[in-house]
Amino acid sequence: MNWYTSDWHLNETRITQEFNPFFRPFQSIEEQNNIIISNCNKFVNENDTLYHLGDVSIDIDGISLLSKLKVKKRILIVGNYDEDKLSELGNHFDDVQISLNTNINNEIYHLNHYPVLADNTKMNIVGHIHGLWKVQPRIINVGVDAWHFQPIDENRITFITNAMRKFYDKNVFPLLNSFELKQFQVSLEK
Repeated sequence: MNWYTSDWHLNETRITQEFNPFFRPFQSIEEQNNIIISNCNKFVNENDTLYHLGDVSIDIDGISLLSKLKVKKRILIVGNYDEDKLSELGNHFDDVQISLNTNINNEIYHLNHYPVLADNTKMNIVGHIHGLWKVQPRIINVGVDAWHFQPIDENRITFITNAMRKFYDKNVFPLLNSFELKQFQVSLEK
């Protein structure tokens, strides 16, 4: 099974009552780190593949927590908080990429950290925006803040994609006019 996640920000200190830009519910850095790692281990098995779409850790010390993960095969799509830690991150990931196309249940998805770099000819899996939204036209955000601090699996990705194709309307994407919404729906038809 393939799993997708992003924006762990291990060792994130911006979780206080005074300043918490990601609205994280944790009482301490340790609680935050433990819940993110234990949720990953709860769902992702040793022989699965974990695609991490960037922003693994705020600092180098947080990277060492990756040794607690059960999953052996890990692929990193580089995020803005990873760029200065690539040599350390490389020790914990089998592959490190800026972006990547992958096949999920017979559909090609473009993986990258930044929503603004989405490929408008494919479905996209991104991070960077934490919990600000889960879906936009052609885009699924896998940030842990949007998914109860858990990774999401390939079947949920397919489910969301099918929901976009069949059911999402102007109430889901209210800023698209009727013509744009119809174009979006037609473009998602296989």
